[in-house]
Amino acid sequence: MRVMILMGKAVTLCFWGTVLLSLFSVFPKQVESLLGWAGVAILLIHLVEVAIFTKRFGNELVEPKYDKLMVLVFGIFHVLPFMMKKR
Repeated sequence: MRVMILMGKAVTLCFWGTVLLSLFSVFPKQVESLLGWAGVAILLIHLVEVAIFTKRFGNELVEPKYDKLMVLVFGIFHVLPFMMKKR
């Protein structure tokens, strides 16, 4: 399971790198637009995940700011270990 989580984090990091790279007009306009909207959509989803994560695991967090930032970047791939511990 750990390998799957790490692979998911790597793919997510590549996605965010591509979204940031598209801000510098490296890709064709259509691709930049698509990446921009996809980035906004994923960011909004991750913001909702941060809110749910904070509500569910807020009192168990050792470093809340770090964990919230990691959920904002990696989404469910950062939350999964917390969910597995909760079982």
